[in-house]
Amino acid sequence: MSEFESYYPPKPEIERKDPKRHISITILSIIVFALTFSIITDDYVLIGLLVGVLFLHELGHFLVMKFFGYTNLSMLFIPFIGAMVSGKKKIYSQIESSLMIMAGPVPGIVIGYFLMNYGVGTEAHIATQAGAILILLNVLNLIPLDPLDGGQLFRILYFRKYELFQFVFAVISSLSMVILGVWLNSWILTAFGVLLGLRIKSKHKIYLIRKELRDAHLNYEANYEDLSDKTYKHLKNIVEGHTPVLIDIKENSDDYKYDQIVARQVDKVLYPPTTNDASFGYKAIMFLVWAGAITLAIYSFLNIDLNVLIYAFQSR
Repeated sequence: MSEFESYYPPKPEIERKDPKRHISITILSIIVFALTFSIITDDYVLIGLLVGVLFLHELGHFLVMKFFGYTNLSMLFIPFIGAMVSGKKKIYSQIESSLMIMAGPVPGIVIGYFLMNYGVGTEAHIATQAGAILILLNVLNLIPLDPLDGGQLFRILYFRKYELFQFVFAVISSLSMVILGVWLNSWILTAFGVLLGLRIKSKHKIYLIRKELRDAHLNYEANYEDLSDKTYKHLKNIVEGHTPVLIDIKENSDDYKYDQIVARQVDKVLYPPTTNDASFGYKAIMFLVWAGAITLAIYSFLNIDLNVLIYAFQSR
């Protein structure tokens, strides 16, 4: 540390959650997820299929993240929304990130295609149901809207101005889901759209903060642990300026608690360092894979008698 750097107080260390209990948390979240759905339907087979499909989707993400050395891996089911896998790397890669993203929906659509065709051919209704749910949920995930897999893929590979596009994706996602929910008379989709809308304000704040950081020539593509005390001080001042509620928190919290809150806010603003290692050819191939998976999903439903599909779900 330089002599000039020593004039700045050391940045606080963020208390990280212990990842060792992620299996128990995953199991608990699955139970809560299933119980929540049992309130609105007593079709426990359908609930089981939904949990299985989501687990298979997230398992694809999980295994690829594990292969590429992600740490703090955890899987969480969220009632009425879905499931998610989280993990961290010190330096990310466009290629690794895109493969991780596609490892969820693409295998699900392929497996769903064969399951649905097998079920229709043999009148195994449970296979038909599983295949249809696999295809439907995974193709919806490929829609290029944040925070769906398709939106993340396009942000990572094709849009360099990620802050702006994250904000735009949030707006489009929210409006699209609300409109679709109202059109289909689905309160679940409508509620999901409203929940996405709650993210718009935070996305806009992050966009404004990062814009100010760029204007101040401060690098925010970094891990929190690698920030110098000087850079942290500047980031903290900018974050506090865009978060008025921190004033009230500071007045009603001790210094340690307040420092932890601000440090986490700074951490959220940072964009993890990412290696731009995806060539034009790789991006073209991934686009074809994305388009091919959507095409297979559409073909699967167009190639099946709708009455047969409806009968499969009505038969128990």
